[in-house]
Amino acid sequence: MTPRLAIRTALALALGAAVSLGLARFSYALLLPPMRAELGWSYFTAGAMNTLNAAGYLIGALAMPAWLRRRGARAAQEALVGGSLCAAAALALHGLTASAAVLAALRLAAGVASAAVFVSGGLLAARLSAAPGVEGRVSSGLVLGLYYGGTGLGIVACALALPPLLEQAQRIGGFAGWQVGWLVLAALAAAEAAALARRRRARQPPEAGGGGAG
Repeated sequence: MTPRLAIRTALALALGAAVSLGLARFSYALLLPPMRAELGWSYFTAGAMNTLNAAGYLIGALAMPAWLRRRGARAAQEALVGGSLCAAAALALHGLTASAAVLAALRLAAGVASAAVFVSGGLLAARLSAAPGVEGRVSSGLVLGLYYGGTGLGIVACALALPPLLEQAQRIGGFAGWQVGWLVLAALAAAEAAALARRRRARQPPEAGGGGAG
């Protein structure tokens, strides 16, 4: 693998970090005020939603190592793409319900999916930094930095997309502004998941020991 390809692959992996921590987690802080106002949530309910998301992330992070061991060398790629798609689906469902119980379950599910994406993406980034042709030619710190920087990309995307939407529209096509916000985030997550899937099909990574990410 050439250094240029390694950097491009790291940037592709960063899309997973953008979905897992940017779109699926940070976005809640921006959407909470209008949700709380319209749905009449107490501070306890609003905080419980965030706690459930964190609990889901913890569950996913603890379960991923054993799952990756059982599934074999390509499991991380499957988890990266599959987890991103699951996160996108969960975000879309956020925008289709006003039930606190359903939203609580979705926040938990989004947390599990986020962990699957972030953990598998981190593993692939680590493999990439040690892949033949990369190690010694591209700094492992650069590869990992590009990957983890994807979180910032997701946060910036939320900060740019959501406030103007929430300010300009109370209801769009029968949906509240916060519901449209979740649907927009779902569309962004789905687009990033599709990009990861295309990248995976375009090239297969080196196997075990010096494996890379695709």
